[in-house]
Amino acid sequence: MKSIINRIFTIGIMALLTTLVGCSSGTAEKHYFQLESHLQNQRSQTLNSTHGFIWIESIDVASFLNKQGIVLQTDNIQFVTASNNLWGSSLSQQLGDRLEQDLSIFLPHYLVSTKAITTPTLTVKLFIDGFHGSYTGDAIIKGRWVVKDSKDNIETKFFEHRIALKNNGYAALVNALSKGWQDEEREFATSITH
Repeated sequence: MKSIINRIFTIGIMALLTTLVGCSSGTAEKHYFQLESHLQNQRSQTLNSTHGFIWIESIDVASFLNKQGIVLQTDNIQFVTASNNLWGSSLSQQLGDRLEQDLSIFLPHYLVSTKAITTPTLTVKLFIDGFHGSYTGDAIIKGRWVVKDSKDNIETKFFEHRIALKNNGYAALVNALSKGWQDEEREFATSITH
């Protein structure tokens, strides 16, 4: 009789533990990420004259990336969207914020905005075709800039970056994407000044 009671007690404890583990794994914690900038905001508190106005007219993010979850490429043909590792705001919004802030630092003599403030010296359209992690251990950033000047001349600049992740995990991926994006912003700013 004692062994039957011990068995029932053991089965009851195992069932309770199984239920607790199942409940805890079913409510995975969500993590939210934002792109970061490693630039120091050096804006002057005085009025500055500018060489012109750069209007970032649009940022078009590929539909498979235009999701709340961070995207990973799991093989040559398959992409998955994370359900618990999410962007804190839309990718297009974050890229617009970064561009406005970082290009203002890289190009201090230009007014840079995502709003149409005045007649632009340059109008910029950005197309993002890749902004994700890869099974190769890299962060992938690719796309193109389309720039129109005040005389309606149009130039296109394609870009593609592969940034090796320093560690595993989504935080390492977002750090690599942030670094790669800032490098691309710097290259773009250099192309405008030359």
